[in-house]
Amino acid sequence: MTTPFGTPTGTVVPADPKTRVQSFTGLKSSHSIALTRNRRVFPVPSCSPTLIRAVSTPVKPETSTTETKRSKVEIFKEQSNFIRYPLNEEILTDTPNINEAATQLIKFHGSYQQYNRDERGTRSFSFMLRTKNPGGKVPNQLYLTMDDLADQFGIGTLRLTTRQTFQLHGVLKKDLKTVMSTIIRNMGSTLGACGDLNRNVLAPAAPLVTKEYQFAQETADNIAALLTPQSGFYYDVWVDGEKFMTSEPPEVVKARNDNSHGTNFPDSPEPIYGTQFLPRKFKIAVTVPTDNSVDILTNDIGVVVVSDENGEPQGFNIYVGGGMGRTHRMETTFPRVGEPLGYVPKADILYAIKAIVATQRDHGRRDDRRYSRMKYLISTWGIEKFRSVVEQYYGKKFESFHKLPEWEFKSYLGWHEQGDGALFCGLHVDNGRIGGKMKKTLREVIEKYNLNVRITPNQNLILCDVRSAWRRPITAVLAQAGLLHPKYVDPLNLTAMACPAFPLCPLAITEAERGIPDILKRVRAVFEKVGLKYNESVVIRVTGCPNGCARPYMAELGLVGDGPNSYQIWLGGTPNQTQLARTFMNKVKVQDLEKVFEPLFYYWKRKRQPKESFGDFTTRMGFEKLQELVEKWEGPVQSAARYNLKPFADKETYEAMEELAKLQNKTAHQLAMEVIRNFVTAQQNGKSE
Repeated sequence: MTTPFGTPTGTVVPADPKTRVQSFTGLKSSHSIALTRNRRVFPVPSCSPTLIRAVSTPVKPETSTTETKRSKVEIFKEQSNFIRYPLNEEILTDTPNINEAATQLIKFHGSYQQYNRDERGTRSFSFMLRTKNPGGKVPNQLYLTMDDLADQFGIGTLRLTTRQTFQLHGVLKKDLKTVMSTIIRNMGSTLGACGDLNRNVLAPAAPLVTKEYQFAQETADNIAALLTPQSGFYYDVWVDGEKFMTSEPPEVVKARNDNSHGTNFPDSPEPIYGTQFLPRKFKIAVTVPTDNSVDILTNDIGVVVVSDENGEPQGFNIYVGGGMGRTHRMETTFPRVGEPLGYVPKADILYAIKAIVATQRDHGRRDDRRYSRMKYLISTWGIEKFRSVVEQYYGKKFESFHKLPEWEFKSYLGWHEQGDGALFCGLHVDNGRIGGKMKKTLREVIEKYNLNVRITPNQNLILCDVRSAWRRPITAVLAQAGLLHPKYVDPLNLTAMACPAFPLCPLAITEAERGIPDILKRVRAVFEKVGLKYNESVVIRVTGCPNGCARPYMAELGLVGDGPNSYQIWLGGTPNQTQLARTFMNKVKVQDLEKVFEPLFYYWKRKRQPKESFGDFTTRMGFEKLQELVEKWEGPVQSAARYNLKPFADKETYEAMEELAKLQNKTAHQLAMEVIRNFVTAQQNGKSE
């Protein structure tokens, strides 16, 4: 039997001959078929039978005699009346949890059902809510509302995510409607923060008043609006159908309604998504040249503003096919970085985005969710074929990709000029977790000065529109809560990230957020042992499972949970997040990490080239050589200067500090730096009074 496009079905061999995966020939949904009859569906160019079929457009009954395999989630979506049923009934029952279908559907509304995995016996169910904040922008009113909700209905903390949103953990089912409606009524939304649709659109969080940065933010807002669900299910469930839609730019409405190239489902409540939405999650980021604060290459679509010599935006370069998730012991799943698709004039960006989304919607796999991300479609087809199909939905040829300067990671921590006379202050928040004194102090500052904030893709927070006269008192108050100037924060912490993992994430295999503080202290101790300087650093990212929420596959040193108290170690990413890391070792127990870290950092210190990063060093040396060094490691060669006397004046002071440090599970250097930081902070506070 063949598919409607002439490709044989059955088991097929992908580019990697080691594995075999089933082909996929499309959906059979009577409701979808009706919607599709008036919509043009493009045949894809002929492809080799060695490629995975990835057609998800509804197949008319007369073209096929066998039922096509679909994932269970696809059936839930089809039967849900556009993501309403049975969720709308399940949230009204007395049970603390919801059923399987509703658990999948509530993701589209921005929530995951969870339970506390630290507890044994009866499961304590709760819900995590995630907001939608394009470009990380959070109005003052919404921040204060989220702060209140965390105390009243959550676990007393807020979490800043790697996609510039809030996560609110611990909400009970009986409180869901109250919490959701409160967010909606206070300038917020959770619609589409999870589920098989476009997620939060990233953009540089810095509130810089330049044409490029403002255009990037505006574009992120417009893309988010374009791909927001239109059928009203979110408001029907949480605010009884009351509408809170903000006004949309006319160019967004025009682009959404345009069906001149067969992108839309005519007469559907969801003109872009239809009944089935997308095969899996879909991620988009927008940025300006050089600014890789958004991890641009890890997204399904990466959009880069291209300007003329006067700084006037002219159009966009587009990358496609990035994505982090994978499955352990399945080599057919993999992380992937985006690759250039082409350039479009600025007036065409929404049409180009829609064409890419429609291509993934109609051709992405829907039989096996492990292969449903767009990166697998592009890996199977190749970029040329993918571009050809997208161009049919776009109605134009993509222009050649414009040359870009080198990417840089920009954290925007500390104080900076916005460009309009005001200041902004970037605050480092370890793993994005805001709680305790930090939470109380942030609330006081944000409320007192009526500040808007922005969340960064590195889980940090930016205070915006600060008057110069407010800088000193704000600095003093924040320092007392541990929110220090970045020069007083360990450089390892500044770039580190971890996902929440235990106790609430159902996918976690081992610790991440709760484990990374100790891991970073141990890395710092290894640095000191092998003679690396305090201001030297590596990008370290930790996740509790292989799904890659903290983007560990772009880190110089990535730790990915692969068993209880065990990590897979990835090496070879770069400080500017432009190169994919590779698997170095499997099943390294957490207590044995130093056996790997010590030789790696020791030889980096001694064999690196001038200004060579740790990631570049591991790539140049090669994993075979590095594994040999790890296996033969017997400890660093002791030099004559046995003691790290910086910042100590003498050996006796060092030894006394070392004894005190041991009581606090710290190194002498860490404790000394803490004392110095506290002293400097106290002096600064004294000056400001």
